[in-house]
Amino acid sequence: MKAVPFFEHGSLDVLQYCEFPDPAADKDIVVDVEYCGVNHLDIWTRMGIPGKKILLPHICGCDIVGTLKGQRVMVYPGISCDRCQYCNSGHENLCNEFAIIGGMSDWNGGYAEKVAVPARNVIKIPKALKSESAATLAVSYLVAWNMLKANGAGRSKTILVYGAASGVGMATIQLAMALGAKVITTVSSGKHEFAKKLGADRVIDKTSQNIVEEVKRISPTGVDIVVDHVGAATWPTSIAVLRQGGRMAVCGMTSGNEAKVPVRVFYSKQILMTGALLGTRGELQELIRFVVRKKIRPVIDSIFPLKDAKEAHKKMEANLHKGKILLSCR
Repeated sequence: MKAVPFFEHGSLDVLQYCEFPDPAADKDIVVDVEYCGVNHLDIWTRMGIPGKKILLPHICGCDIVGTLKGQRVMVYPGISCDRCQYCNSGHENLCNEFAIIGGMSDWNGGYAEKVAVPARNVIKIPKALKSESAATLAVSYLVAWNMLKANGAGRSKTILVYGAASGVGMATIQLAMALGAKVITTVSSGKHEFAKKLGADRVIDKTSQNIVEEVKRISPTGVDIVVDHVGAATWPTSIAVLRQGGRMAVCGMTSGNEAKVPVRVFYSKQILMTGALLGTRGELQELIRFVVRKKIRPVIDSIFPLKDAKEAHKKMEANLHKGKILLSCR
């Protein structure tokens, strides 16, 4: 099959479009891949994370949509032991063995014509959901759904999310608006109209406006929830804009893994912080039903052929995308 593995960690040049052995089914099943979403996790996996080793060569890609015996399917990207208390209670993302297909794990992902996954990870796609849209849901939208539900997003709630044009940013805006919340978001220059089209109530240009000052002007007592997928660079801002008893939902570290926390402000505001690692298979199925019912349409920035995976990574690294980047794997 054609695939885009890397044989060593590094820059864009380590990605190679080549012939690669077909996946062996063994106890798993093989899905013919149609689309695979591109995520920041793919870049981190390609670059390598200090202290984390995976089998090489490795194929990235965890937002996988394809066909199985003629049926359109998507892949829940979480791998777990399927026998512990968490797995048995439907909380598999708390399993000590939890890993992500195509991520920093020994499971190859969807930058290929075929992928082998456990049967329990395969979910049928409803007729009302386009394959391209389905290829955006299993990572960015699932983690956004997890954070919003865990922190009580809904009517009367005000939410700040960074980076409207990013996968998590776009997902949070669309899902939070559909839940009835008010959404404030940030953008870099040139992406203001994109954020407004998504439905954000207020948009802050981080290149020309002070985020803390603008949020306090919009919501003087602070926001109820901050969705922070940026990491070290935004944690002080997130804590500063939260109201008393506000909630900070964290799922990413694109700006760095080691953050400074203003401890006095954190405890005096009685802030609650929650972390989110994807979500469960049940939550993904719940999300799919919600997206279909609310007629949510994820924005596709661009679709690259599989052979141009390097260009897809290059665009994401340069922050030039507005919405999701997909690979077409057929």
